[in-house]
Amino acid sequence: MSESSPESTESSFLWDIVRYIIVALMAGGLIWWSFFHTPTVYGSKEHSGKTMGTDYIVKVARFPEHDDWAKVAAEIQSRLDILDQAMSTYRQDSDVCQFNASTSTEEWFPVSPETAYVVNTAWEISQLTEGAFDITVAPLVRHWGFGAGSSSRQTKSWEVLKSEALLLKEQSGYEKLSVRLDPPALKKAIPELSIDLSAIAKGFAVDCIAELLEAKKMTDYLIEVGGEVRSKGKKGKDKNGKEMEWVVGIENPLPDPPSPIQQKLVLGNKSLATSGSYLQVLPIDGQRISHLIDPRTGMPAQIGEGGSELLSVAVIAPDCTRADAWATAMFVLGEQKGAELAPRHGIAVLFLLKSGNEIIEVPSKNWSQKSETP
Repeated sequence: MSESSPESTESSFLWDIVRYIIVALMAGGLIWWSFFHTPTVYGSKEHSGKTMGTDYIVKVARFPEHDDWAKVAAEIQSRLDILDQAMSTYRQDSDVCQFNASTSTEEWFPVSPETAYVVNTAWEISQLTEGAFDITVAPLVRHWGFGAGSSSRQTKSWEVLKSEALLLKEQSGYEKLSVRLDPPALKKAIPELSIDLSAIAKGFAVDCIAELLEAKKMTDYLIEVGGEVRSKGKKGKDKNGKEMEWVVGIENPLPDPPSPIQQKLVLGNKSLATSGSYLQVLPIDGQRISHLIDPRTGMPAQIGEGGSELLSVAVIAPDCTRADAWATAMFVLGEQKGAELAPRHGIAVLFLLKSGNEIIEVPSKNWSQKSETP
C-alpha cells in the first residue's frame, strides 16, 4: 500500500482552497448580477411620414425601451430627405434634374454615390431584360401625359401620339447612358437624354432604412415606402407567447373587388414590390392608357397575352431595390416571358390578369417556394 507524502497532502489542500475561492467568486457574481442587473426591456415602435411624394412607415418589433426612438425616427426622415434631394424629378436642384438639364456629352456629371448606385443597378437590369426596364424612358412617360413636366394629351388623337412617340423614342435608350461608381458620375451620349428613377428609387429607400436599422442592431422590422415592402425577423409574440410573422398583402386590382387583398404573404427576410396599370390611367380616344411605358416600343404597356388584360405584377426579391425595378420590367415583359425569366435571376413573380370580372393568377414556378398564405 502506498502512502501519501506530506508534500502531496499539502498540494491537495491548497487546490481545495483555490476551488473553494473560485466557486465563491462565481456564486458571488451571480448573486450580484441578480440583485443589480436590470434586464433589457423591449417594446414595439412605429414611425410614419412622407417621402418621394408618397407615404412611408417603419415598424420595429424589438426596440430597447431605454433607447431614444425619437432620435432613430429623426435619422430615418433625414436619410429619406437626402435620397429625395438626390433623385427627385420635381426638385430642380436634385442630381436627376440637374443631369437632365445638362446638354454636355463630353464631361462626366458628378452625382451622389447613392444616385450612381441606383443608376448602375437600373442599367444592369436593363441589360438583363433587353431594354424592358429603362430609366431613360422619361420623355416618353411625359409624352403620354404622366410624370414631372407632363401635360394633358387628350386633345391629340391616339394615332398622332403614336407617331410622335416613335420619333421621341430616339431620345431615349439605356445604351446612351454611362455610369461610373468611383468617383460617382453619369454621362450621356446625346444632349436630350434624361432619366427618371421613379421605378426604382422607392425600393432603394426601403433598403437604405433597412441598412440604418441593421447598423443599430435591430433585426425585427417591417419597412414600407409607397407600397414597396421589406421585412426581417418576427413581428413579436401573441398573447400565448407564440412568435408572429410579418404578413403583407397584395392588393386586388379590380375596381370594386370582393376583397381588397388578393393574396396574403409571409414575406420572411425578403422584399416585395408591385407594379400595376390600374394605378395611373388616362383616357385617350375612348381607351384608358397606363403610365407604364414599354421603352422598346414607346407605347403604353397594359395588355396581357391571350386577350386578357394585365393589371398588376408582384415581385419578391432579396432586396427591395431590385424588387422595385423588376416589378416594372415584369409588367412590360408580360406573364409568359416574365414568368420564364424570373427564376433565372433569383426573383419570384405573380401576374394578376383580368378576364371578364375575375382575376387570374399567373405565378412563376418558384412563387410558391418564396411565399405562403397564412
